[in-house]
Amino acid sequence: MQFPKLVPAGTSYVKIPMSKRAAMRVLLETVQRGCRFWCAGRVHPEKALGFAEKMAKLYQADASAAQRAYAKRLGRANTTVLMFPENAESILWWLLVTPGDGLVFEREKLQDAHEKRSRLTWQDQYELVHEQRPRNQGGGRHWTWRLTSQRYAQLDAAMRELAAAHGGQDRRDDLDALVQALMRMPGFHGVRAQIIELLQIGRVAWARTHRKSDTYPWPERVPYLDKGFACYHSPEPLRLDGLVRLLRVEAAGLT
Repeated sequence: MQFPKLVPAGTSYVKIPMSKRAAMRVLLETVQRGCRFWCAGRVHPEKALGFAEKMAKLYQADASAAQRAYAKRLGRANTTVLMFPENAESILWWLLVTPGDGLVFEREKLQDAHEKRSRLTWQDQYELVHEQRPRNQGGGRHWTWRLTSQRYAQLDAAMRELAAAHGGQDRRDDLDALVQALMRMPGFHGVRAQIIELLQIGRVAWARTHRKSDTYPWPERVPYLDKGFACYHSPEPLRLDGLVRLLRVEAAGLT
């Protein structure tokens, strides 16, 4: 959904990132800081506040920075809740947990973001990976998002078909839509590398089936994600209770 510039004030402990790419960045940084265990789902807006309060009551997801530091010193797990609207009738949620002792490990089916088979995901579109950085880029390992293998395979097949196809403006419009969709994806390092690969696949397929005089305006560059962008609204972040009010208005068809 498109958030208004001025968001309603709220009191919930759950802060809502201002965009999808911001939410993905918060997830990445939360895992990077030590929340390696996770589970996720979706909840109806009318049940979202109750869900958040349950997470706070059971797992202290609303703990302050001082309380988290003390819990860590005692060997207890800390939990973080991130939520973001999918549409007017659904809010996505992630519960992220640090290593340690805690009820959360008994009650929740947690996955390990460090393991290949249980990487943290954004629905079926993106997965968070801990990959080796090339030596010419400084080396070392870093966290980044990339397209899931299933989603990449779908885009690969679509690119090969549409770039190689003849058939007039309709087919060209379909290729335009695919290229524009790729360019709108959040430019995290892993995603950006995959976009570059898909565009190159398209160029090769186009050149193989079209005359040299029949050119296509392939993007010359894929922009990097500027890490300096704000993740939350200013001067005050949108909070879960404010989001619920916004979604009620949207569901009612009001402005």
